[in-house]
Amino acid sequence: MLIYALQAQMKCHGCMLAVDSCMGLAFAGVLTVTFASIAGLGLSTWLGIEFNAATTQIVPFLTLGIGVDNIFLLLHNYHSVMDNVKKDEVGILMKETGMSVMMTSINNILSFLAGTLLPIPALRAFCAQSSILLTFNLIAVLTIFPAIISIDLCRRKSFRRDICCCSVISSFARESSYMIDVGVKPHIQEKLTVGGTVPSYHNLYSSNDRSDDMEDDLVKPWTLHAFLRHYYIPFLKKRIVKIFVILTCLCLLFAGLIGLRNTTFGLEMSDVLPDQTAPAAFLKARDRYFSFYPMFAVLRGPDIDYAKNQHKIDDYRLTIGNSPFVVKNSEKEPSERYWLSMLRIWLQNLQQKLDQAIADGLIDASTGSDFVGETEKLSTDVNIAYRLACSYGYTYNCTGRIGRVRFVDESGTINMESFYNYLTAWYNSDKMMYHVSLASFIPSPPEWKIEDKTARLVPPAGPFEYSQIPFYLTNLSSTPVIIEMVKEIRAICDEFTANGLPNFPTGVAFTFWEQYLHLSGNLFQAICVIAFAVFCVISIIICNPWAAGIILIILLLMTVELTGFLGLVGIKLNPISAVTVITAVGIGVEFTAHVVLAFLTSLGTRNDRMASCIDRVFVPVIHGAFSTLLGIIMLAFSEFEFVVKYFFIVMTALIFIGVINGLALLPVLLSLIGPPCEIEPLDGSHRLSPPPPLHRRIRRTVQESQAHRRNCSDDSNTATLGSENCSTMLLISPPRSGNGGLSGAPRLVPNSHARSASAHIV
Repeated sequence: MLIYALQAQMKCHGCMLAVDSCMGLAFAGVLTVTFASIAGLGLSTWLGIEFNAATTQIVPFLTLGIGVDNIFLLLHNYHSVMDNVKKDEVGILMKETGMSVMMTSINNILSFLAGTLLPIPALRAFCAQSSILLTFNLIAVLTIFPAIISIDLCRRKSFRRDICCCSVISSFARESSYMIDVGVKPHIQEKLTVGGTVPSYHNLYSSNDRSDDMEDDLVKPWTLHAFLRHYYIPFLKKRIVKIFVILTCLCLLFAGLIGLRNTTFGLEMSDVLPDQTAPAAFLKARDRYFSFYPMFAVLRGPDIDYAKNQHKIDDYRLTIGNSPFVVKNSEKEPSERYWLSMLRIWLQNLQQKLDQAIADGLIDASTGSDFVGETEKLSTDVNIAYRLACSYGYTYNCTGRIGRVRFVDESGTINMESFYNYLTAWYNSDKMMYHVSLASFIPSPPEWKIEDKTARLVPPAGPFEYSQIPFYLTNLSSTPVIIEMVKEIRAICDEFTANGLPNFPTGVAFTFWEQYLHLSGNLFQAICVIAFAVFCVISIIICNPWAAGIILIILLLMTVELTGFLGLVGIKLNPISAVTVITAVGIGVEFTAHVVLAFLTSLGTRNDRMASCIDRVFVPVIHGAFSTLLGIIMLAFSEFEFVVKYFFIVMTALIFIGVINGLALLPVLLSLIGPPCEIEPLDGSHRLSPPPPLHRRIRRTVQESQAHRRNCSDDSNTATLGSENCSTMLLISPPRSGNGGLSGAPRLVPNSHARSASAHIV
C-alpha cells in the first residue's frame, strides 16, 4: 500500500524529486489513515466490542484500503488546485473535494451500520468496529491531512524539492518550467536549457480555441491519463460503443440473476477455524463421515405445571422422535431416555419394594404410623418409599397413605399431589441417573438426605424455569438438509407452544444453522435500509434526487451482480457473505459518486460532460480501487479459510464489478439520461465567460511595454494567443546582462492597454 502510494505520487526532475512531487504527502496520508484506524480500534475496545477472527483478520486491512481512497482523491485534485489557484489553496481544495469525501465516507459508514441488522453477534461486532474505524478515518482525512497539505504548500511555494526539503531549485529551473496562467493556459513547446540560446515560443493559443489539443500535448505519454485522453474517452463517446456497454452490462445482470437463483445457503464449521489445525481436521472428518449432532428440547418455565402436563410432555418428545432426522432405538422411540421416564421407572421400583415390605410385615399398613420393629431392618429404598408415601406438598402425614397411595398409576401418571416431592427425592437419591438424563433443572431441587432422621418430610421442588430433553440427530450432510430439519423441529415446537407447553429446540445444529431461516429476510431488510440511506444522504448533500436515483440504480445492479457472482462460482450465501453484499451498497458509492458529482459540475452537452467527468475522476477512482485491492490482498494469506473465501474473493469481485459499472456503464447512462448541469452560461455557450479585467495601472510597466511594441512591432517571432479579447498582454522577454548578452530566464511584462492577448518574444 505504502509503496504504491509513493510510486503513484512521485514526480522527478532529472534525477531528483520535483517540487510538485507528493511522495511526502502520500507517506503522511497512509500513516494518517493507519493511526486513525488504531485510534478506532482503541475506542472499540473501550466500548467493550469484543474482538474475533473477523475483526482481527479483516477490519484493519479493509478500513485502511477504503480510507486511502480519499487520500488519493485529495492528492489528485491538489495538483489541479496548485496549477490554477494562487491563494487559499487548501480551502479551495477542500471545497472542491470535501463533498466527494463526505459523501463516500458517510455511505461507507452507513453500509457497515446496516450490517448490524443481522442478528449474529460476531458479525455485529465486525460491522460496528468497521463503522468506528471509518468514522475516525473520515475525521483524520478532513482535519489532520489538510493541515499536512498546508505544510507541504509552504514547501512548494518556497520551491523546495519533495522529501529533500533542504534542496531548493534554482531560479533558472523555476522559470524554465514556468507555465503562464492568466485565465488561459498557453502551451510552450520548448524549454530553455543550460547554455542554450533563446528558443522560439510558437503555438501559444487560448484554451477557448484549442484547449483539448493543448491539454493532450501536456499529458505525458504511456500514462493512465494518456490512455484516458487518447483512447478511452473518444472510444466511449461513440454510439456503437455505448450500445455495446449497455448490452454487456445487461448480460452481466442476466448472469447475476442466474447466479442469484442458483445461490445456496451454507457455511462449513471447519471454515471458521484456522486451517491445518486439529479442531478443523476433526470437523472436516465429522462433516464427511459422521453427520451427527446432539440437540435438546427445552421446556421453558416457570409457568409449566409438570404434574398436570406429564402426558403432553411425553407426546412432545414422541412427536419430535418421529422426525426422520432423530436417532431411534429398536422400539422406534428416541434413543435417549429422559428424566420423566427415568423418574417414572424409579418410582415404580420404589413402589414394588414398599409393597414387598408391607407384605413381609415390616410396615404396619393398617395404621401407617410408624415402622414395625427397628428401622435398621429396612433398606434405603424402602425408607425413601415410606417417606415419599407420607409426603405431599409441605405436609408429612402417613395416616391412610401407606399401601394406598400409588406413586404411578396404571396409566403411567405420576401422583400429581406429590409430584414435586418425588422429583426432590429422585434428584438427591439417584444423582447418577439425573446426570445421565441431562435434565439440567434450573433452579435445582432442594437438598435432602435420607439419613436425616429429624426431617422426615421430603420437600417439594420449586417450579422449573428450564429443563431439557436430549435427542441425537443424524443424516445432516448439508446445509439445505439441516435447514429442512430445523424447520420441521421448529414447527413441532411452535405447535406445542401454542397448545400451552412453552418450549424451544437448542443444540449445535440450531445455533449454527437456524440463522439461515431468516437470512433472506434480514438481508433484504438491510439492503433496503442502506439503499434508502444512500439515496437520502446523496440527495441531501448534492441536492439532486435525479443524480441520487442514477447512483442508486448502479448500486442495486452491482449488488445483484455480486450476489449472482457468489452463486456462479459456488460461494455459498451465509451471514458472512451477506455482510459483504450489504456493505457493497456503501462501498459502491466510491465508484459512482465522484463520477456523478463531476458530471453535475461540468458544462456542455451530456456527451461533453460525460467526457469531462471521466477525465477528472477516472485516475483517482482507479487509484482508489487499486489501493482498496492492496488493502485486502493480505487477506489472501489468512489462515482462516472463511476470510479468504468470503472476504478476499468477494471483495475483489466487488472492486472489479464497481470499476466496470462506475467507469463504463454509469458514464454511458449519464450521457443518455443524466441530470442537467447546475450552471448554464447566459450566452448559451459551453464555457463560462472570463472574469472582468483587473484595472491596475503600473506606469513603469506600461511605458516599458509601449517602448517594446514600438521597437519590436515587426518581430517575426511574435505569436498571437487568439482572437478573444483580453485585458492583459504578456511579453515574454529574456532579461539582458550588463554587456548586452542574454542571461537568466524570460520575464513577463504586462500591458494593460492591449486589446488582444499576445505574447512577444524578443
